[in-house]
Amino acid sequence: MKKYYLIAKDYILKNKKQFIIGGSITLAVAIFIFGLALYSYNTAAPKIMYEPARACDLLTLDEAKELIGDSTINTIATNPEQSGAITVSKCGYSDGLIDTDNAVVAAIIVRSGINDGGIELNKAQFESGKPITDIELVSGVGDSAYFNQSLGQLNILKQSTWIIISYGAAANPTANTLEDAIKLADKVLQ
Repeated sequence: MKKYYLIAKDYILKNKKQFIIGGSITLAVAIFIFGLALYSYNTAAPKIMYEPARACDLLTLDEAKELIGDSTINTIATNPEQSGAITVSKCGYSDGLIDTDNAVVAAIIVRSGINDGGIELNKAQFESGKPITDIELVSGVGDSAYFNQSLGQLNILKQSTWIIISYGAAANPTANTLEDAIKLADKVLQ
């Protein structure tokens, strides 16, 4: 056994320079791979921790028909689209009238935070996006809500989700009423 030890020791001493070069190259490659993995991890899209809400799951065609009537058709349905730590999904229904001046629509936009940072951002943007004028604060709907009279939209914050509701005349959203928006909200929030 001692013989093999002496042979190995002699070999290492004779090739010391090659071992140093080889070890340095191996260490440099390992550091490069670790740095690349760390960079990829930090620049990747945020990890989804919470399932984003789908607008058309919150307002189905059958529920829209209860409000608008049997001729109701789906006009838009998008899956949640991610932008940073927020996703946005849209769903809309119409009474199907060709005469858009008299058409009635029910539409919702749903913003969901997909992780804790997204939830906090969603809440902050809900508050900072609130207009200074032409709003009516609404109690008893979600965690916080306001009706934007200029746009005819009811904005609701419920837990981590910001829901924007529009229900009424397609041609004149400013004629939408808070009462009608709350009828739609009752369907969406159940």
